[in-house]
Amino acid sequence: MNQPPVFDKPKIELHVHLDGAIKPETILYYGERRGIPLPANTVEKLQEIIGMDKPLSLPKFLAKFDYYMSAIEGDQEAIKPST
Repeated sequence: MNQPPVFDKPKIELHVHLDGAIKPETILYYGERRGIPLPANTVEKLQEIIGMDKPLSLPKFLAKFDYYMSAIEGDQEAIKPST
């Protein structure tokens, strides 16, 4: 079968990135490094705030990103894939 070239390239799984691919430790590290206040200063407390133990509506799910995106957005080192 002759497929377009795009199908033989690596793909990003966006849903994986949206549901917790950034470790709380990483968020805390970059928040502190960049002087950005976060709603918690321990892994456990931050996880309580940004984690989910039951399904949420889309707006409630997306609202959790407001707690920490400022700590990592625009920082290429913070968002590079781990090896």
